[in-house]
Amino acid sequence: MTISATSYPVLRQISVRAAVDMLLQEGPTSRATLAKKTGLSKQTMSEVIRILEEDGWVQIKGVETGRVGRSAVTYEFNGERGFAAGIEIGSGLIRVALVDVTGRVRVEREQAVNGDGAALVAKAGAMVTGLLGEEGIPGDRLLLATVAMPGAVEPSTGRLRLAPDMDPSESLDVAGSLQAVLGCEVSVENDINAAMLGEAWRGCAAGVETSAFLSLGEGVGLGLMAGGVLIRGARGAAGELAYLPFGGNPDAPEGLERGALECVLGSRGIIERYDRLTGGASGFQAADILQRAHQADEAAAEVLRETARLAALALVSIDAMFDPEQIVLGGTSGLVLGLLEEVQAILPSFTRRAIRLERSQLELRAPLVGAVAIALNLMHNRLFSPQDIPSQLRLPPVQAT
Repeated sequence: MTISATSYPVLRQISVRAAVDMLLQEGPTSRATLAKKTGLSKQTMSEVIRILEEDGWVQIKGVETGRVGRSAVTYEFNGERGFAAGIEIGSGLIRVALVDVTGRVRVEREQAVNGDGAALVAKAGAMVTGLLGEEGIPGDRLLLATVAMPGAVEPSTGRLRLAPDMDPSESLDVAGSLQAVLGCEVSVENDINAAMLGEAWRGCAAGVETSAFLSLGEGVGLGLMAGGVLIRGARGAAGELAYLPFGGNPDAPEGLERGALECVLGSRGIIERYDRLTGGASGFQAADILQRAHQADEAAAEVLRETARLAALALVSIDAMFDPEQIVLGGTSGLVLGLLEEVQAILPSFTRRAIRLERSQLELRAPLVGAVAIALNLMHNRLFSPQDIPSQLRLPPVQAT
């Protein structure tokens, strides 16, 4: 369903936004308490609750009794009134989560898939509609969806860029394709940016003002956040760390296509390095090779050391350019036990600055959690924040799944 603009006067919209923000943060609350905490009059708050109740967003939770004074009716958000979808499309895997308007995740599912970008987008849409049916949620209750995937979305065209494995022709309109299937607004975010947001909402970067997320996996990516806001760049490509001109050959055809650093630090580079050392095609995945370093495999141990050295150089570059308070390490390779410690041991050789490096708390779910956070935040702001006076509602606290 497309979210339509409210017809209420702007001042009333501001009052609604204040009440909604408090209800989402505090949970079931009486009108008197809402009025006190928002600074609105009791009369105004009664009118706001009436509006939200008539529109189906708020419902009576119960009665609050105290030792002094009359009992107070408490109100809560009606979680069944609206839903958002978070979608992660990766290489060979799609993850989907449905979240209600209060921030509670209703269902989460992942599925191994094959195909190019267009096929993966179609399968993601089918997964969302399938989950809606399984949960008995009418399709028109899905108000917004956010997709996290590799590459950068050109703001002016909506086309996917810098994702050669996903869409080498750069002609895929991800948002438009999914919107036609789901019938709601669809936003698209880089998967590593989404991972950064996920860690800031529910992971180890919560409460950190300036942070970065370094992902080492199929590719190499960076998400940056300052003052609680993602740094996307003029064309949505900020943090494309793969294209730093070191590690591999920056002017070789593959370096121009995939990025010099990704050619040696991405999964393909790790596998190629191991196969050269062992003299043949091992058939191992990159994470498997790094794990074998702890199993008396000398070739794997050498690959781990070189991977850690390159990762340390990337970290020093990130620290020099952006000075984050914290850098989170994630991705299928980045999460291998022992790599973070190896990197930390090497860092003092490259810099005198103390770099705070943390292992991703959300692990491989970080991009999906970030997609849920973006979809939920967009839905709240489209519904309850005055569009004439743009303002961001806070995300609600973590809800139990």
